[in-house]
Amino acid sequence: MRVPGVTPATSVLAAGEPTGNRLGEVTANVAPDAAASESAVPGEQSAGVDNQSDDQSAGVDEQPGPSRRRRAWRWAARVLALITLIITVMLIALAIGMRANDAAIDEHLGTATATVLSLTPLSTGIEFVDATGTTIRPEGGVLYPGLLSIGQQFVVEYSTQNPQIARVAGRTASVGNVPIGICASVTYLIAVPLIWWCHRRSGLPLVGLPRGPGHAVPPPGPRGT
Repeated sequence: MRVPGVTPATSVLAAGEPTGNRLGEVTANVAPDAAASESAVPGEQSAGVDNQSDDQSAGVDEQPGPSRRRRAWRWAARVLALITLIITVMLIALAIGMRANDAAIDEHLGTATATVLSLTPLSTGIEFVDATGTTIRPEGGVLYPGLLSIGQQFVVEYSTQNPQIARVAGRTASVGNVPIGICASVTYLIAVPLIWWCHRRSGLPLVGLPRGPGHAVPPPGPRGT
């Protein structure tokens, strides 16, 4: 009984060809096809891995940056922090300057009777005659002038080495500590809550280096009602 499509072994032998030669040809025909299929599989796998990595890197690089509104809130917080820092430095410099002036007066102390010439929010203009008979009008006014009025006469203490440095007699830098403390307290009571609120609205670090590609942007924090 013959099966269609199958050649009996007897017909192969009857063709007059040696069995070994026939098997070698079959093996040679099959081996290249198997090798080609095996070599194609790793190439396809590596191509698939490369495509996967490219897709992942592209997905990371294309992550959106912070919105314009969030950046604006961060810059508002930065500006407020900078203003607060400037005011703090000014108050510290004022406190140091007052103590330096007191030291200059105490080292070369001179006294005289002065007259108030003008009053402004920033200075109180006075006039007095020093020990040499020279009329002195300090450009920066008198130090610690509280509760003086125009035309009022009072005793002034000044530095004989530099008569431009003068203060109301009996008053020192400790008197100036009160307005400095009040100004600093008001500044921080207003600035700190505003900086915190702007920082919370932005959801971004207040100070930080720019991030390279591949860094995800943190989501904004919860907003208060």
